[in-house]
Amino acid sequence: MTPIANARRLFRILRLVSAYLVGSVLASRLRFLRTLLGGRLLAIVAPTSGLPGPQRLRRLFEDLGGTYIKFGQMLALQPDILAPEYCNALFDLLDRVEPFSYAEVRRVVAEELGRPPEVIFEAFDPVPLATASVGQVHVAFLEGRKVAVKVQRPRVEVEFSSDLRLMSTAIATIRWLRLRALYWLLEPMSEFIGWTWEEIDYRHEARYSERLRSLAEGNPIQRVPKVYLAYTTRRTLVMEFLEGVTLLQLLRARERGDELLQRRLDAMGFDGRRFAANVIDNLIGDAFRHGLYHADLHPANLMILPGNVVGYVDFGITGVISPYSRQHLMLMTLALAQGDMDRLASEFLMLSVYGGDSDPEGFRTGLRELSRDWYEHDGRHRRLQVNFTRVMTDMLRLSRATNVMPERDIVKYIRSAIAIDGLNLRFEPGFHVGRHLEEECGRFLEKQAVRHALSEDTFLAWSTLGPRLLAEGPARASSFVERLARGDLEVGTRLVEREARRTHDSRPSRQTREEAVRSRAVNLAGTVLALVALMAATGQRVALGWNLFTVEAALVAAGLGMLVPTLRRLS
Repeated sequence: MTPIANARRLFRILRLVSAYLVGSVLASRLRFLRTLLGGRLLAIVAPTSGLPGPQRLRRLFEDLGGTYIKFGQMLALQPDILAPEYCNALFDLLDRVEPFSYAEVRRVVAEELGRPPEVIFEAFDPVPLATASVGQVHVAFLEGRKVAVKVQRPRVEVEFSSDLRLMSTAIATIRWLRLRALYWLLEPMSEFIGWTWEEIDYRHEARYSERLRSLAEGNPIQRVPKVYLAYTTRRTLVMEFLEGVTLLQLLRARERGDELLQRRLDAMGFDGRRFAANVIDNLIGDAFRHGLYHADLHPANLMILPGNVVGYVDFGITGVISPYSRQHLMLMTLALAQGDMDRLASEFLMLSVYGGDSDPEGFRTGLRELSRDWYEHDGRHRRLQVNFTRVMTDMLRLSRATNVMPERDIVKYIRSAIAIDGLNLRFEPGFHVGRHLEEECGRFLEKQAVRHALSEDTFLAWSTLGPRLLAEGPARASSFVERLARGDLEVGTRLVEREARRTHDSRPSRQTREEAVRSRAVNLAGTVLALVALMAATGQRVALGWNLFTVEAALVAAGLGMLVPTLRRLS
């Protein structure tokens, strides 16, 4: 976009923002101005002054268009930044975008795929199924299968690029002029810029979608559609069509009392509480186990499928968490659910960035004060009594006040969790997210411990002890047996006394006892040495079947079989 076009865009933005600010100021004096100027003249001077504040803000984003509609959608899921009534108003931006014409759709598809839609697809619906700020979705049939075709808006890349450059300039200006009243905009604007550059190239979405689909294999409560890579480019994306009901459809059906949709959900076996739990379980499993999760969890992107399976669409914003962050984030979530404020503060600080004016002790103190309103005492336990959104909102505000800011990937995860909590409050208000998080994190930590104990790394770590055991094992085993047989060890003395009391007249000789214990020790040591020697020599990977790994596993079982009765006698 040329400098002149950039200047025109900037002028339009400033004009619309100025009109919004004027309308906000005049709205507080609406009765007086209506009397002074008259209704028609007031509507010309300040057309949005008659609207409530939340509706005026939504109208501003609609008038700004494209990039700013997307920004408004992001703000709608962040109650830590805007009041709930403003978030609710911006929530409507999810489906209030004007569609572009089928002629433009046909042109974009032909430019990207070399042929128009009617040639590529067996059938193509010219009326879009859904519209958004970046593109719109059409239903089509490809090779006998129903698919969703996502087509990008014309010139969206050019328009978004201009708006993103203006946003970057605005961030620099706010910091340069130290406009503290606008500092709340810096973080969401910076995140938005990073996300949007990836979102306007559908190839990024296709890559994340296919990765999440492979990770979801074997998960009975999660469904990620297949991507048709041969028909996917920078501006077109073709995916498997999921037959279900979006959460947005459910929420609106409840508002208007649509019993037909409710009967359809009943036929699908829909259980709101179970579905809410599945959404949370999928987020925790994807984020903590794989480090990759869907991070744009608004109700238009979540689908209710038969059996309360969660279907996911639109992977333009995907979260990535490092192994280090996963571990501390999991422990932080568990500490929150259990009411352990010291552990919660420590884990949060491990995931945060410190500056010269950071106050970590102030964060700890503030967290303890905030927690007094979060929990109720249930016997000796503390139970979270407020919703997850309230807790995370308080924590993020405290982190800004003490300049202890979590890493960007952590903020993205927290806001995804806030979005889920907000959705649950809308369609299943009785579901207690905090208690479910406690149960799920506890189960996840237990499974993680078992997987770690049986992992290839653990086996290999044990196998590295092989050379040392081979060198020192026989000598140590022999010394132990001799001391045990002589009665120098306390367990040996107890064993002899216990055997003496049991046998009385039939007491075996000292030599017989020494030979029995020595035989046990030699057999056990031989099994252990054979195991570590085999593991050190082969380095076998974990795999079931008839192979060296199963031989190693059999030796482990045999060793335990001899060790357990020996320890039982020694105890």
